[in-house]
Amino acid sequence: MKKILFVIISMISGTAYGQGINFENLPGWKETLIKAKNEKKAIFVDAYTTWCGPCKQMDREVFPQKEVGDFFNTNFISFKLQMDQTPKDDAVTKGRYADAKMFESTYKINSYPCYLFFDAKGNLIHKAGGGGLKPADFIEIGKEALDPGKQLLSYKRKYLEGYREAEFLKTFINKLSRAGDSQLEAVADEFLLLQKDQFSLESVQMRMFMTRGSDSKYFSVLQKNQEKLVAAIGAEKANLFLNKVIHAEVMSRALKVVAGPDQKPVYQVDEPGLQKYFGQFYAADTATFLAAFHALRIWKLIDPNKAYVGAKALLVNYEKELNPDQAAQLALMIAGNGKNKADNQQALALLLVHGKSSEYVLQQTLCKLYAYEGQPEKALHHAGIALAEIRKTKPNYPNISSAEFVKRTLTDSPTPKIMSN
Repeated sequence: MKKILFVIISMISGTAYGQGINFENLPGWKETLIKAKNEKKAIFVDAYTTWCGPCKQMDREVFPQKEVGDFFNTNFISFKLQMDQTPKDDAVTKGRYADAKMFESTYKINSYPCYLFFDAKGNLIHKAGGGGLKPADFIEIGKEALDPGKQLLSYKRKYLEGYREAEFLKTFINKLSRAGDSQLEAVADEFLLLQKDQFSLESVQMRMFMTRGSDSKYFSVLQKNQEKLVAAIGAEKANLFLNKVIHAEVMSRALKVVAGPDQKPVYQVDEPGLQKYFGQFYAADTATFLAAFHALRIWKLIDPNKAYVGAKALLVNYEKELNPDQAAQLALMIAGNGKNKADNQQALALLLVHGKSSEYVLQQTLCKLYAYEGQPEKALHHAGIALAEIRKTKPNYPNISSAEFVKRTLTDSPTPKIMSN
C-alpha cells in the first residue's frame, strides 16, 4: 500500500524520483517556472542532444550519484530539455520542441551539454557546460550558481562596470569558456592587450587556453614564435602542445566519404591534402613523411592489407627517422596477428632500435611481439615496463599482473569501424 501511495504521489508531483537528480516530468518550461515560484527554488536546466557523447556520460556517471542528487534536489527544480528532434521522441519531448527553440535562440546555446541556472522568477543567473566532469566538479558548478559573487551574470555586470583586474578577467574567461559564451574571445583579447609582455607565462598560457584548433589566431602566434613559447614553458611542453593541436585534426582533414555505385559509403584518404596541411608547420620532407604515416594509420581502420603494404614501403626511406611511437604503430601494421614469422621478426627488429625507451605503446608492442615469437619471459619483462609507465599517468589503472597484461594485449579486439551519418 505504501509503495502504491509513493507511486501516486510521484505521478501527481510530476517528478522522476531516484537516487540522483530528480528531473521534473512536467509538460514544459512554463510549468517548471510555476513550480519553482511556488517552491521558491532556483531552476537548473540540462540542455542536451541525443547525439552528444558528453551528455550521455553525465547522464550515466554524474546525475545519478547520491551526493549530486542531495545537493541539486535540495536547491533546485531540475528540468531536462532535449534540443534536437528525432523520430523516436515521445509525446512529452515533442511538447517541449517550442521550449527548445526558444532556449537555443534566447540563451545562445551553441555547445552541449549546456547547464543553465535561473532564479525562481525565471531570470538567467548562471551558465556552464562540459562533459567529463566528476560529481564534485558538477556540484561546484551548482554552488557557483547559488552564489551571487560567482554567478556568470554577476561577472558580466562587473565587466560592464569596468572591472579589469587580471585575476578577475582570468576567472571571467574561464566561466565564459565553460558556458560557450560568444563574449569569450573579446574578453580574452582584452586580457592579452593589457599584458606588458605578450610572451610572458600568463600571456602564453592564455593563448594556449584559447586555442581551439590549428587555424586559431592564438595558436598561430605561438606557432610562429616557437622560441618564445619554449622560453615560457620549456621545450618539452611546447613541443607537446604544438604537436597535439596539429595532429588532432588529422582524421577530420584526411578521411573522405563518397557514395559508391550502390550508394554505400566508400572511404578514401586524402594524402595530398594531408601533406599540404602538414606543410604549413613542418619542412617539406617531414610533411611528406607525416602525411604518409597518418594516412597509413587511417588505412589500418579501413583496409589493414593496404596499411601493411604501405608500412613496409614507408620504412624504405624513413626507418631511421621514426620515433618510438611511430615505430610501434608501423610494427603493428606489419606484424598483424603474428602468424607470419618473417613479418613478426621484421617488426621486432624495427622496435629493438628503440628498446631503451619506456614509451608505453612501444613496450606494449614489444610485449605482444615477443608473445607471438613464443618468448614468454621477454613478453612479461616488457609487460612490466608498460604497466609501470601507464601507472605514472593513470594511477587508477587496474592492479593486474604482467601475465594478465600479456593476456589482455593478445586478446583480439575488432578494428574500430569508422562511422558516418
